[in-house]
Amino acid sequence: MYYELRSYDINPDRIDEYLVWASTKAVPFFKSRGMRVIGFWKAVDTAEAEFPPSGPASTTNVHWMIAWDSEEEMRSKWAEVRASDEMKEIMKERIDPETGGQKWHRVVRSALLAPTEASPLQ
Repeated sequence: MYYELRSYDINPDRIDEYLVWASTKAVPFFKSRGMRVIGFWKAVDTAEAEFPPSGPASTTNVHWMIAWDSEEEMRSKWAEVRASDEMKEIMKERIDPETGGQKWHRVVRSALLAPTEASPLQ
């Protein structure tokens, strides 16, 4: 099993709008296509916390994870999903009509992770 960790720097002024879009459109669509989304998280600012880690929230403020059987499954499923007309329609909502640029995403990162023996997720 592999896990794809997707980490985004979302415009903080529009994060609530993004989270609604993700939870009502993007994630349900991914799940309907057989993608195993196992978590979706918003970073918490721990600057006032008395326990580590402390400090302001990073500019990377949204993380989510998908489980895959293999790298090949990941590449194949993403290609299938991105080619679909429904996904193209959903993704159009990410574009700011005033600027033509991204409405929410500043930076998008993805890492494919393989569990170690110490990982509860295998």
